[in-house]
Amino acid sequence: MKVIIAKLLALIFYCFMSVCGIAQETEFPAGFIMHAKLHNGMITDFHSGADLYVGGFQLIPQVTVVPGKLRAGVIAGAFYATKNFEGQFGPTISVKLKTFNAGPFGSAANVHLTGDHIWGTGKQKLAGGGIHLDLLNKLVLGITAHRDYEFNTWWLQSALGLRLSKIKKTKEPFNE
Repeated sequence: MKVIIAKLLALIFYCFMSVCGIAQETEFPAGFIMHAKLHNGMITDFHSGADLYVGGFQLIPQVTVVPGKLRAGVIAGAFYATKNFEGQFGPTISVKLKTFNAGPFGSAANVHLTGDHIWGTGKQKLAGGGIHLDLLNKLVLGITAHRDYEFNTWWLQSALGLRLSKIKKTKEPFNE
């Protein structure tokens, strides 16, 4: 009988948490985060000539500005394009659009938009952004589009990222 009552109480608690949305927000927590991203795609002007391949690596440290909503940071990286290896650097922001909840366990993923302004060592000046899916706060998949307003081209790329910074342990009030 005690087992049935315990299971019934657990079920009621689970339903209450799911319906009321009380699950802990684990996406865009306060603090620091760093991702490493591999990206590749093409540089095109949509009109003349062949499209050029671009691929590279980026480190993206960010700090949460508005917990649960907004992060800001920098992009530093290297890329291969036009038969040269070059560097890039610039500011970035990320705005969370949607969290995919996993019941009382928090969240499984989020979708966020990024906005970037990147300067390259080959006089590139890129402005743009992308949409990304952050899975389990570990793996990031995305697509990006940047306009190079110096050379009048578009950079269309896909991205695969991995979180490098450690995930903070949450404080449990009942374990203190």
